Amino acid sequence: MFTAPAMLPLLARLAEPACAGGAVDRDRADEWLAEQRRRAEAGRFLVAIPFFVASASA
Repeated sequence: MFTAPAMLPLLARLAEPACAGGAVDRDRADEWLAEQRRRAEAGRFLVAIPFFVASASA
């Protein structure tokens, strides 16, 4: 989990493929990114990125 505004560029990089693939239109992505910037400015920003690690042995 991250709360630092420094993570905003990560969100922009994640939004780009969603727009390019047609999952989200550009206006909607821009609105969402603007909302995340407002949250960061207000100290209400949160990014949670799940990581999965698997291990096995024979």
